[in-house]
Amino acid sequence: MKGNQTGANTGRGPIWATRKWMPSAKRLAGVLAGVTVLLGSGVLASEDDVNYRQHAMSAVGGHMQAVGEILRGNVPHTEHMQGHADALAALAQMAPALFAEGTEGGDSLPAIWENAEDFQAKLTAFKEAADGLKAAVAEGSGRMGLGRAAQALGGACKGCHDDYRAQ
Repeated sequence: MKGNQTGANTGRGPIWATRKWMPSAKRLAGVLAGVTVLLGSGVLASEDDVNYRQHAMSAVGGHMQAVGEILRGNVPHTEHMQGHADALAALAQMAPALFAEGTEGGDSLPAIWENAEDFQAKLTAFKEAADGLKAAVAEGSGRMGLGRAAQALGGACKGCHDDYRAQ
C-alpha cells in the first residue's frame, strides 16, 4: 500500500492530507463562490424553506386569532394586544423574504412568482395594515379603532390568500 492508507503512523500523515488530494486554492474558491451564488439565488431552496414559510405564516394566523379573541371579549388579555400587534408587524416585515424565487411549493400557488409585482403590492398592503394595527394599539385606540385596524389587516390577508394560496 502506498502512503498511510492503513492508518499506521508512517510520519507522512493520512493520504487525504497529502498535497495530491487537496484542492487548489483557486478550485476551492470557485466551488465556494458557486455554492454561495446558488444559495443566494434560491436555486438550492429546500423543503425546509417551504416549511419555514408555513410556520411563519401559521404564526401570523395564530396572532390574528388571538387578537380576534381579545377583541370579541372572549378572553380578558387586553394587555397582550401590543405583543400580538408587534409580532404581526415583525412577521409582515419578514414576509417578502419568505417568498423568494426558488421557494415555490406548499400552499403557495405558482402565481406568486408569475405575478410578482401584484404579489409584492399585496405584501406591502399586509405590512401597512400590520403597522396600522400596531399603531392603533400603541395609541390606545379603543375597541372600535382596534377592530377597524384588525379588519383591515384581515382584509390584507384575505386579499393575498384569495389569489395566491391553495385552498
